[in-house]
Amino acid sequence: MKLFVYGTLLRGLSRAQVLRGARFLGPGLVEGQLFDLGDYPGLRPGKGWVVGEVWQVDAPTLERIDRIEDYDPRDPPGSLYRRIRVTVRAFSDTRLEAATYLYNQTSFFAARIAHGDYRRYLLERRPGPQPMVAYGSNLQLSRIQARIGAVGRRRPGTFPGFRLSLEKRAAGGPRVVANLRFTGQHECRGALHRLETAQLEAMDRYEGTPDHYLRVVLPFRPEGERGQRLAHTWIAHPDRVTTGLPVAPDYLAHLRAGYQEFGWAQEPIERALAELPPGVDSD
Repeated sequence: MKLFVYGTLLRGLSRAQVLRGARFLGPGLVEGQLFDLGDYPGLRPGKGWVVGEVWQVDAPTLERIDRIEDYDPRDPPGSLYRRIRVTVRAFSDTRLEAATYLYNQTSFFAARIAHGDYRRYLLERRPGPQPMVAYGSNLQLSRIQARIGAVGRRRPGTFPGFRLSLEKRAAGGPRVVANLRFTGQHECRGALHRLETAQLEAMDRYEGTPDHYLRVVLPFRPEGERGQRLAHTWIAHPDRVTTGLPVAPDYLAHLRAGYQEFGWAQEPIERALAELPPGVDSD
């Protein structure tokens, strides 16, 4: 069964090991509102989007998660959560059906998590600078510093399971810019920064959050480390994913310069360009 998770079962959080034997199918969005219930969040019906992950789980894993969520299939009205079917919108703008858990209490007092991302919510509650990863034109030091000021040390690494794609419709015209696309097989290069809250908010303005890019928190593996860290980054809103458009030469130059600054091969950029329709490159 496909299962959409949005709380402590997410990669990098406290119950992620429950899904260790399951197959990760990628990140996505479901319609609804997310609330902080103390030690865990709850999904409720409403206007908005909740960020989560889709997994392929077997029956024993699903039964274990039912117990964790206090869901009794023999008594759904009396359960803390109800397991329901939802439509998940992948960041690639495909849709699939999956199960998820809806908070089942009719009256409660809880703060809404407006952006709908529980990992981001937990990360933002930590004091001090926040980890952020750039993977597109902001890899070029002069470009990111012109936007948000000094960024200090930058650590290279990768987003496991993602690749660089040129598929996000640019805000300024019929062009495409960089996006993270989940494949489950590749690794997308990026640079880890530590930013002040004001710098993250400035990046939101440059990225057109939330209408163009959504700021989400994903696991990132810095070079030289075996484990992964949670970090903010930006993924194209599904409404902005497109095909058949060229890349602006100046944008491509920023992207290439960023790869050169880190001493990376240009192959991921060339592969992303090769995925554009025939005759469409940069103009």
